[in-house]
Amino acid sequence: MNRFRMLFEKKKTAEKAVSAKVEMTENLAATMQLKGRTIEKTIVPEPGKTILQHAKDHEIDWQHMCKRGTCARCRCQVMEGLQFLEEPTQAEHSRLDPEEFDEGFRLGCQAVVKAPGKIVARNKTYF
Repeated sequence: MNRFRMLFEKKKTAEKAVSAKVEMTENLAATMQLKGRTIEKTIVPEPGKTILQHAKDHEIDWQHMCKRGTCARCRCQVMEGLQFLEEPTQAEHSRLDPEEFDEGFRLGCQAVVKAPGKIVARNKTYF
């Protein structure tokens, strides 16, 4: 192997190591802490899935009935990480008051993770 090729391979290996370290750091920062009625877990959020889907997948006792935004049993307060969720849906605007949005409330069945990051949410139904 010629000298140029050896240097190129070393650089390529070093870049891969840095990239892997950055990815690992991002994954450590990307957590979702979900608090159900009696169960609380910290998991890795998956973009494209709702808060309710995450709770069900990880056996967190998250109240829900309809999964389409009409019953509001999956209502939750997002204490941290709203910026990592998609914008509220029409179903949420129909069911929640503007003051609730200001306080960080969302419907778990409608709040979709759009990007990895730290998200903290607690299931808080009306009743």
